[in-house]
Amino acid sequence: MADNALIDLLKQTGPLLSSDLSKLLETKSGLTPEAARKRVERGCAGMTRLNHIIFPHRARFCYLQDDYGSPLFFDNLMEALKKTRSSYFAALQALALRGNVMPRRHFLIACGAPVAQKKHISAETLLERLVKATLVKEVALPGGESCVVRCDHHQMLEMTSMWAKMKGRLIAEKVTLLAVKDWARNLGMVSYDSVETREDEGLEALPKVGTFNWDLAGPSYLFPMREYVSTALKPGFFVCDLALNGWVNAAHLAGFVNKCVTLRSLKKVGKCLQIFVAESYQTEAFALLKEQGIIPATTESLFGRDVAVALKNLCTVLTDTAKLTQNPEALDKIFNDLSRIEGAASTLRGSLFEFAVAQIARSTFLGYPQEMNRIVKDSIGAEAEIDVLVHRPNHEVVFIECKGIHPISTLDDAEVEKWLLKRIPVIRGFVKTHSEWSGICQRFELWTSGKLSENATAMVNAARAKNPKLDIQLRDSEYVLAQAMSSNDQGLIKAYRQHFVTHPMQEFEEARQREQRKAEKAKARLNAPTSQPSTALPVSPPSASALAISTLANL
Repeated sequence: MADNALIDLLKQTGPLLSSDLSKLLETKSGLTPEAARKRVERGCAGMTRLNHIIFPHRARFCYLQDDYGSPLFFDNLMEALKKTRSSYFAALQALALRGNVMPRRHFLIACGAPVAQKKHISAETLLERLVKATLVKEVALPGGESCVVRCDHHQMLEMTSMWAKMKGRLIAEKVTLLAVKDWARNLGMVSYDSVETREDEGLEALPKVGTFNWDLAGPSYLFPMREYVSTALKPGFFVCDLALNGWVNAAHLAGFVNKCVTLRSLKKVGKCLQIFVAESYQTEAFALLKEQGIIPATTESLFGRDVAVALKNLCTVLTDTAKLTQNPEALDKIFNDLSRIEGAASTLRGSLFEFAVAQIARSTFLGYPQEMNRIVKDSIGAEAEIDVLVHRPNHEVVFIECKGIHPISTLDDAEVEKWLLKRIPVIRGFVKTHSEWSGICQRFELWTSGKLSENATAMVNAARAKNPKLDIQLRDSEYVLAQAMSSNDQGLIKAYRQHFVTHPMQEFEEARQREQRKAEKAKARLNAPTSQPSTALPVSPPSASALAISTLANL
């Protein structure tokens, strides 16, 4: 009977704390508080307690197994965590703000917990407990990035769409961090060469001030921030977190506000100017940040409406790949609208090259059905992402790997090696189980907007020699441009030439090469054997413009 009473109560109310369940059982069944508490502690078949998350007074979160992972489960859990002011509430809200999926290293910034601090749970420990409690799980994406995902039933079934949305958001956030960094440096708010972001290449650790990680951080020597300690100048700091995923409410900001308030209590850390960047805020969220002395910035208030709309559109079109691949003007407009942000072009070039390839492939593989960013698994569960897939039924399937890089640079050999040794084997393993493709021609191509080294070519030749049946092709910038030109799509040709071919250093490089060829020809004429006395004029020294070009090219 007692078993039925507990089950019936959980069916009526949904998941709830054991302390609340005891009170309900006491009221409904006329039991004493002690008897009700003991019945809840004993539990019953079908009732489960959440492990590794302990509430005040040793209360536990109780639920029916059928409710696990449901919207009701998480709604009631969040309410219980909020009521007890749990650090897990802030962490899960930060995850919710970002679509319930985010890179692991970003979670360690956004969760609101410190790297390490006495009497505080660390970010790593917090994540570990959430994983053990099966509230979140870590998922390794095909690119190798480890992501934190909330264990919702429906979301775990929609990982492909979640990954596409996250990918678009992360690109927009990367561009935004570049803009905030540029803005802060140009205003003199931070030491110009000392500001760091979570996206900086070669950065071993995340930006850190005090005991917390931040999306962006740097020392500030502005008068209100700096101070003298024993005649030594001590800087303050400028710190920033961001999330570009629509409206932000007050609960979403719990972790960020906790970081800011705790940071101010650290005696050894200088004064800090704190800012959060979002697309927009609900009224209570905006008021909360203002009340706490934090700047509630939006992309529009920082960079103007045009850039804000461009960043919003960037997220949208990257999620809707079909819309972007069928509209070359959309690609061109994104580049142009964000061109004022220093460093945005190189970021967008790498991120959007696959969309340009997908547009070009429509004419290169005329009539072939096309798909982008498909994630596949082999028989042992290893995953790989296919950037662009084109398929002619009963004839052939082509898997294209895209590498958008600086127009005059050479693709890193490590990228080619990873493609050969990791991605291709996984895709081939997947094809073996795909009856439609297993019996037709398969081709693997790597397209890049830059150059390919001799070593890369040698690696591919070695792979072909090892398996003569394996069709592998390298496609450099000249090939990709030729394919774009042969499409006769003027919008595509213009966008591709402008954003993936033309570059300020390209002109210097071409001029340098012309001067080098002239010098080599002149030297060859001087050294050429002749039966008659040479009448060649002495070679004049390089011109000032040539020297300038050579100097710039070698910087």
